[in-house]
Amino acid sequence: MTVLLRIILVLCSLSTSAIMLRKIRQSKLQIEYIVFWVFFAVILIILSIFPDLAVWGSNALGIYSPPNFVFLIILFMMIIKIFLSSIEISNLEYRIKELAQKLAIDEAQSKNSHNKDTENESHTEKNAEK
Repeated sequence: MTVLLRIILVLCSLSTSAIMLRKIRQSKLQIEYIVFWVFFAVILIILSIFPDLAVWGSNALGIYSPPNFVFLIILFMMIIKIFLSSIEISNLEYRIKELAQKLAIDEAQSKNSHNKDTENESHTEKNAEK
């Protein structure tokens, strides 16, 4: 790997990390997501500083070329992230459904109690007129 390519990889990894850290400081991400993205940025930085790790990993797994090994690692991490996000979305959809049902029940109970109050007021007004 040429020195220029290595410098470009390090700069891209550091800029990605800087963007992630800025979003973290602006509180745009929750802690659960921060851990994943910081871990991802650290792996990118390590692989860009030490590209021989990709060569070693590809040889250890019998993968033909080191870039394919790096793509495999990134793809694997993204699949895990998508799976975890799907679980989170599913949980949130369930909670939204549950909250909507509770809100509908509360509104129905509120209407019923309001109707009973107006009925009681009309009965007491009729009794007072008599």
